[in-house]
Amino acid sequence: MNTYQTANQAVGVARTLSKSSACTILVYQAGAGKYVTARPTDAVSGLVIGVYRNGYLLPIGQRA
Repeated sequence: MNTYQTANQAVGVARTLSKSSACTILVYQAGAGKYVTARPTDAVSGLVIGVYRNGYLLPIGQRA
């Protein structure tokens, strides 16, 4: 898990990691000005704002 100050920073990292590592990365807001990238197996403490795989945002139906 890594923490970023803006959602755009976290989303950029998530897209890059999910594309280069061929894994799923999620982004969640853990508080004001605190956005976190994590793997699906990590504990999430906040509002999930996106799930990325192969560099793309997954539609809501595929996020399970």
